[in-house]
Formats: sequence, structure tokens, C-alpha cells
Amino acid sequence: MDVGGAAADVVVKEGVELTGEALKLAGAGIKNVAALLLAIRHEHYKLVGKTNAKTLAKDPSPAVVAPLKAEDKKKFQKLARSFGLLYFIPKKRGENNPMFNVVSNEANAAKLNAVFQAMGYPIPARENQEEPAKKAIPRAPQERSSPGRGNGSKQTMERPTDKPSVKRRLEAMRAASESMKSSPVKNREHIR
Repeated sequence: MDVGGAAADVVVKEGVELTGEALKLAGAGIKNVAALLLAIRHEHYKLVGKTNAKTLAKDPSPAVVAPLKAEDKKKFQKLARSFGLLYFIPKKRGENNPMFNVVSNEANAAKLNAVFQAMGYPIPARENQEEPAKKAIPRAPQERSSPGRGNGSKQTMERPTDKPSVKRRLEAMRAASESMKSSPVKNREHIR
């Protein structure tokens, strides 16, 4: 056995394994950099805190608006950051209004309620939204509706009383099968 050849094989094998691991790490790094660049391109780098309407509009969930007193704005911003709330406060230039509207989306509604509750604001009551009434049942039956085809209403089915019982049917089937067993069965033989 050649000791020098075995050592060279081990060195080559280790070199190939190290190269493979280095390529795996480089691939993972390239993947993470690509994800970061894609997020920057789509401007998804803002996940919490104050943002603009354009960023919130990218989320398909509907907007939620809550009134806020002007003197509570700084406290709200501090609490919103600690709760991880994504929001924006629209304000027209030159307008001094004692109330602001805080706009967020429905995905952040629970966080928005938590911030307002921590500030001492009352939690808004849920509005009882009644579902629109379904189509009313007609007072008079439709003349042209066919009971054979069905008109959507459930009809009662009358059961016939002279229907044979299941036990009788089973007895009849047993008798028929036994009569078939007693008769000889002719088998055709195949002759060449």
C-alpha cells in the first residue's frame, strides 16, 4: 500500500467537501441579499411606526380610522412604536385642528385598539351590522312552477303503506337462491 497516495486522496476529498460548504454559504448569502434588494425595490422596509398612505395601500385589508386628540400625539407615537403598530396621521398643511385621524389597516386594528386603551381612550363599540334580508318568500305560490321539476320549496313525500317489508324480501331472495342451488347446472366441456 502506498501511504502517500492515501494521504493525497484524503486531502482532495476534504478540499471538495470544503468547496461544497463554501458554495452553500455563498448561495444562502446571495439569496438573502436578493430578498433584501427586492424588499427595498418594493419599499417594504417599513414594518412598524409612522408611515404613509402609499405603504398602507399596498395591503389589501380595509383601512381603519380612529380619532386622536392633538395633545396626545406624542404619547400615541411612543406607544404605537412599542406595540409595533403601522399607521399614519394625515394632516392638511396650515390646518390647526384639535383632533387628528389615525389611519391604519384592519390587520393592525387590534394593536390600534390596544394603544388607545393604554392611553385611556374608550374602546369603540362594535356596530351591529345587520345582514341584508334574503329574498322574501312570495305570498302566493307561483302559477307556472312545476312540482315535478321542483320550485325550490320542500315538498312532503307521502310514504306508501303497502310497501313490502325488508324481511319478506330477504326470505323471497333466500328461497330463490336455494331453488337455484337444487337444480343441476350444465357445464359445457371444451372438446378439441
